[in-house]
Amino acid sequence: MRNIRNLKDPTTWTRILLPFLSCLLLAVQADQADQADLAKVTCGEYGNTIICDCNNSNQPMALPLLRGNVYMIEIRNCRDLLVEGNRLANTMGLRKVIFRQVGQLVLREHALSVPRYASNKALIVEFEQTNLKLIESHAINGNIEEISFVGGRIELMKPFGFTTTKDSAILLKLDGVTIQRIESQAFKKFAVEQMSIANCQFLGDLPTRAFYELEVTNELSLRGNRFQEVHSHAFSFKLVSKLSLSDNHFLSVDGEWLEAQIRDAVAIRGNDFGATSEIAFRSLTVHRSYQLSERLELRFHNNSLRSSRPGADPRVDGTAEKVAPQPLRFDNSFALNVRDLRYNNAWSCEQLDRNVEPPLPRAEFFRLHSDQLMFHPPDIGVQGHNQPYIPLRSLITDECRERSYMAYIILGSVLLGLLLLLTILLVWWRVVQRRRRRKLDVVQPEPRTYKETQIVYQIENAGLLKTDL
Repeated sequence: MRNIRNLKDPTTWTRILLPFLSCLLLAVQADQADQADLAKVTCGEYGNTIICDCNNSNQPMALPLLRGNVYMIEIRNCRDLLVEGNRLANTMGLRKVIFRQVGQLVLREHALSVPRYASNKALIVEFEQTNLKLIESHAINGNIEEISFVGGRIELMKPFGFTTTKDSAILLKLDGVTIQRIESQAFKKFAVEQMSIANCQFLGDLPTRAFYELEVTNELSLRGNRFQEVHSHAFSFKLVSKLSLSDNHFLSVDGEWLEAQIRDAVAIRGNDFGATSEIAFRSLTVHRSYQLSERLELRFHNNSLRSSRPGADPRVDGTAEKVAPQPLRFDNSFALNVRDLRYNNAWSCEQLDRNVEPPLPRAEFFRLHSDQLMFHPPDIGVQGHNQPYIPLRSLITDECRERSYMAYIILGSVLLGLLLLLTILLVWWRVVQRRRRRKLDVVQPEPRTYKETQIVYQIENAGLLKTDL
């Protein structure tokens, strides 16, 4: 019993936790020492502009604390740059911050934060051909009017990476950016007039609420992007005036991946949605401020998708041809306009209602748009994805006719009758040929000389032929 420690003794926990606390303290001190040892970027003031140029030095550098009444700050030509918190806190009248040609950029919390009292101007932040290794929470924060990423790469953006205290910003733009990972709620609770994501490549899956509770008062545009799996409610908007999705490629869209209340217009055209849930677009609704008598039109043109089994991994799911296509669901408040929707699935004739004539699809979506829905024909092989698309109406007419045994019975009876008739004709022809041969049978005379023939002739004329000569 002497060797058993009293776990209720507070000194026991102190002995256990002390080594861990010491290691943590040493790690923090080492990190601070490393940051203190980083060389500072040389910054010079040119009129109302501060330019910080690393001159492509291979040495990791840090941005110094910037001061003064300036209009613009430009940071450029850095291989490895760290921006600590509140680097802009002592500036006045600042309007624009530009990062250009930065190889590895780390933005700590409040790195680009400008207090509201420091300037009556909203801030414009631009990243041009810059690779952002890390954007910590609240790194870009304050009275921000525009933020744009052009080219470059985003390795990791943590929750609340971008927040603004402005009532409504003007622009959020990502153009030609390669995005490795954006965590949930990276963009959260702000309003912007225009939001544009164009020609970007998302290397990782887009998590739920990556864009959460945003308002786009003018236009939301997603154009020419390549996405991996987009999870349910990854894009969640309280209000979108005009929505435009065009020429995007998705590995898959899970659940209600896009949630938005539309006020003015919505157009979804030229997209390849990959493995698509039947409720993918159900969370698109009409905003309550829409007051026109005609229903708001939702244009769904020239898109392609693939119905897959729920929960299937789109990266390894090769059974698209065996999965029956599922109808898409849209909110009834829209006037749905569907054109040339291509399903990468084979049509299943089992989805027809045989109780009506002619047979029609059971799903209302398939019935209403049968002229504009394209499928692969039923019973295609493994290379079904290479088969041509056929309109649903034509498939129902040509490939889904009801076949019964009566047709085979009638066909067999007709063939049997023809065979019997052919046999009768053959027998009749043989009989006719035999009769003709009998009529042509003639007794051939024995060969005689001319003199013998004359004697026989004379005897026959005299009626004296009694015996053979």
